[in-house]
Amino acid sequence: MVDTYMSEKSLSAFSLVKPSMANKTLEALSKDLFELGQRFSDNKEVRSMSSYSLILRELEEQCVITKGPEGKPQEVAVKSPREIPSDSLQNPSDPDATYDGHKGQGYQVQVMESYTENKDKTTLNLITHVEVEPSHISDVHALIPAIESVQERDLGPQEVLADSLYGSDDNHTKTQELGVDLVAPCMGKSGDESLSLADFEYNAHLRIIRCPCGHAPVSYKTKKDRHNVGFALDTCNACPYRSQCPVQGGKKYFYLRYTGKTMRIERRRKSEHTDAFANKYRYRAGVEATMSEYNTLTGVKRLRVRGLKAVSFSAILKAIGVNIFRATAVRRALMPSSDSFLPHIECFLSKIYRFATRLGFTISRYKEDLLSYVLHCNIKPGLAF
Repeated sequence: MVDTYMSEKSLSAFSLVKPSMANKTLEALSKDLFELGQRFSDNKEVRSMSSYSLILRELEEQCVITKGPEGKPQEVAVKSPREIPSDSLQNPSDPDATYDGHKGQGYQVQVMESYTENKDKTTLNLITHVEVEPSHISDVHALIPAIESVQERDLGPQEVLADSLYGSDDNHTKTQELGVDLVAPCMGKSGDESLSLADFEYNAHLRIIRCPCGHAPVSYKTKKDRHNVGFALDTCNACPYRSQCPVQGGKKYFYLRYTGKTMRIERRRKSEHTDAFANKYRYRAGVEATMSEYNTLTGVKRLRVRGLKAVSFSAILKAIGVNIFRATAVRRALMPSSDSFLPHIECFLSKIYRFATRLGFTISRYKEDLLSYVLHCNIKPGLAF
């Protein structure tokens, strides 16, 4: 094994393998991992090593181990890609990183920022929440913790514009309980019917009281959140919209079965086609520009640290940097035009230098370069620290 993995040609086992040789190489690697795991299973000193625990994790997540007659592990085989969970080990040097089919390997960052319809340059919009997660976690779980976090810091919003992944029915219900109006499109598409549940007339308890043609149901049953509405046979058979209506024929009635969740989703889906929704939701595109700014200014997508804790710390500091740039731009717009801003810049860089020194960084030799860069960009900081 030393000759295979620690020689000059050892890289061929990891990054220089042809696609046609990948399966064969994975089988050899899994057998070697299995042999190491079995050989040192009784060694307490080796079992306490983090590298040994990573071997066991790799075997459990990405391999199928066959046990012998005595119940002991005997053989190992590589799982198919579909059988491997997305939170499996991606890189031994970064055990916290996971996999997402859209984003790839690594982490994802949830960002919330303030926004306003005011186009005045003196209006300050800042990033108010940053949360780094392994990339396999669904976005649907990020919204409520983010709102609760900003509310604890007295930065709670009145309204949140979010992507469709955040706009589940549960999130809408919980945001209303938190006093926040969530504006997000529904996942999926409506059915082929021209008429939907939202076209029926209903009361505050989501109970249908009239169909789109104004006919009241003759039968109504409800159990927990499930509703079963019956309309008269002769009425529905004579209806000109029968082929477009979601009701289904039965022996006694034409039935319409739905849940409260289905009704709420259909109502939201119908409202998405209104001008009011379009005019409000168009501001959501601003966060895409923020993510571009976040990466362009700070390089947040390519960090030089590993581990969830270190990545989170770095991502938060970089978001603070974006806020400093924004605050500086607003302060500059508020300041009268003057060329005597050099003392402000020197004071600004001195405070950054003292802060970095306390963190253990040595940037004194870059101080003049930073000053030259700020002067070149014509930035006029006026922040209070």
